[in-house]
Amino acid sequence: MIGMNTLFRNPWIVTMNDDFEMIRNGYVYVVEDKISEVGSDPMRMAQLSLEADSVIDAADKILMPGMVSAHTHLFQTFMRGLADDLELYPWLSTQVWPFSELMTEEDFYYAGLIGCLENLKTGATSCIDQHYIFTSLNNGDHIFEAMRDSGIRGNMCRCFANIVYYEKFREEDQDRILDDIKRLHSQWAGTENGRLSLSVGPLNPWGVSPDLFQKSKQLSKDLGVKFQVHTAEDQDVVTKTAAMYDGMRNLEFFDSLGILDEDTQLAHAIWLDDHEMEILEKRRCQPIHCPVANAYLADGVARVPEMLKMGLPVALGTDGPGSNNAQDMLGTLKYTALMHKNHNLNAHIISNKDVLTMATRNGAVAMGMDGQMGQIVPGMKADIILVDWKKPHIAPVHHPESALVNNANGNDVDTVMVNGEIVVRNKKSTKIDEIALIDECQKRIEYIKSKM
Repeated sequence: MIGMNTLFRNPWIVTMNDDFEMIRNGYVYVVEDKISEVGSDPMRMAQLSLEADSVIDAADKILMPGMVSAHTHLFQTFMRGLADDLELYPWLSTQVWPFSELMTEEDFYYAGLIGCLENLKTGATSCIDQHYIFTSLNNGDHIFEAMRDSGIRGNMCRCFANIVYYEKFREEDQDRILDDIKRLHSQWAGTENGRLSLSVGPLNPWGVSPDLFQKSKQLSKDLGVKFQVHTAEDQDVVTKTAAMYDGMRNLEFFDSLGILDEDTQLAHAIWLDDHEMEILEKRRCQPIHCPVANAYLADGVARVPEMLKMGLPVALGTDGPGSNNAQDMLGTLKYTALMHKNHNLNAHIISNKDVLTMATRNGAVAMGMDGQMGQIVPGMKADIILVDWKKPHIAPVHHPESALVNNANGNDVDTVMVNGEIVVRNKKSTKIDEIALIDECQKRIEYIKSKM
């Protein structure tokens, strides 16, 4: 319940503060929606136990900041496992787009709701949902409703394409797109005690006209929100862009339009050459890395270690559950580390600290909340998860950060707090009837599949 003060007693705290401090048998005291105190003094913990409205015994848990999935497509929960073993464009054109066309407005709500619940239960207290199916303008509102009802800290990235794309999804003209972004921002941004927000998302470099790229970027600046675009996700995207725009690669094209800056987020950013890496470093854009989905579609491996050395705040995402097929952020941590160690034949090229920073502090940057969340530090938003480490596949534990990255998975998340409210307790949602939701979603996907 928002407005309550909560004490977490005796967890093993991974603070993610500037010193990467670990606190054994500590405490975290939450007042309303923010972290008020973090410490380890037993006498102070005993005093706070008397003052708190709620005391949670976390003696067998690792407490860490809630993670941010900085790129996903929640509606794709309805098509996880629909079409395995396909590359990006065949997967989209033969499965995702035809299936999406048959989804009703209400389907988007249920797909969004189960997707938000999945994020929460696997450790992501925040997600950026790049939603691009607008067969009805109400679809975006239903995604926001799902975020509201689940309790997640949600950012809906209002996505669009207006030139080369699947015909049924290209029926939006420029004015309708820009007007709807303004409407959604006015109606939803900042609601639920600041839990919901909006960003702007041109779909990809070959599906959006140069004029709309520039106008939508200007609108994002006017609204003070982030701007996210699929970038160089596979080699075909690079080839298509070059064929349309005088041989320019993705970042060369974007740079020519003047849309690259620190508020521009580049989802995937895999096929960047050396010149594009120079552009990336100069413009200080934020790459969003989705390693599991990239491997699932055989897209390639992004140059993440180089990006981190440039000081860029690379964030992590699961991508949509149609190309993952899950949204398990805890599981994504290990895959991130292993992908780059193996690809570069270098066990030291990326550390547990790097991976956790991408999922928390850099995720806060992606959410437009740098310095407001992503650390267990007084004054930060109370977005917190407890991970049960007393399990045979995790214990015994030498270093909690290693246990989180290399051992734990989403099923080990026990408790989730967002904005000071407990939304998952003892592995169950406090806000949603999970079994009823699953049954409803199963019924809906079977009906849609029967119509394809």
